[in-house]
Amino acid sequence: MIRPVRTRKIRKPVVPLTNLRSKKVEATAARYRKITINVPDAPVSVAIPETISFYIDTRFTTSQVNRLRTIIVTLLGFWNGHFTELNDGAQRSRYQNCVNQYARFNLSPVWLDEKIANGAAAAAVQMDGLTTMIAANGFGRAPKAYIKYQKSGNFTIKGVNASNPELNSLSITVNASALSLTSVSTAFLTGSLHHAWLHREGYRHPAGKFTSYFAGESSMCLMRGNSDKSPGTPVSAYTDWLD
Repeated sequence: MIRPVRTRKIRKPVVPLTNLRSKKVEATAARYRKITINVPDAPVSVAIPETISFYIDTRFTTSQVNRLRTIIVTLLGFWNGHFTELNDGAQRSRYQNCVNQYARFNLSPVWLDEKIANGAAAAAVQMDGLTTMIAANGFGRAPKAYIKYQKSGNFTIKGVNASNPELNSLSITVNASALSLTSVSTAFLTGSLHHAWLHREGYRHPAGKFTSYFAGESSMCLMRGNSDKSPGTPVSAYTDWLD
């Protein structure tokens, strides 16, 4: 006689109601709204969109959103200025000349197999890559670009490493507390955004090291308006706003 096999009924663990509530709050904490930024009519060799779009966390205040708009517009102005100077007959743009003086290491993005000779050539490749990312955003070839909120932290604006400017978004995370500081200039915040987008574009540097590395020196050039370094200004005055 075959006896039936007795099975144990497995009781599902009870999830505390408090856990469910915390997960629900966590899932709905971030809400975003769309903003658009006009793109300058830069003299580049590819089609560029009239606008680029971002989905910004609604926890940013109106003044913080306005400052973010200003920072993005300022960076687009540097991008436009680079190509306008070249179109007007300059052999190198002011951005290229500045980067050429200071950048020595990690001149190439991760997606480029070729070795880049100097900082000026590296700056040209980088601006072409940024053109690609602007077009990918504006024409909808890249995923949505999110401006994520963090209340505070030891950074200003940061971007997660990416490796394909044709497909990667311009998403960033912004320290809202740093954004509200009146003591930090728009130029310095523009350099911080530039550095975050360099990570998205495929540029790398050793953690905490910026001097002589392309990803650090090129952003510091924008912070100084492409002017030379001043012996009386410590490098930390710039690097404190990077990463």
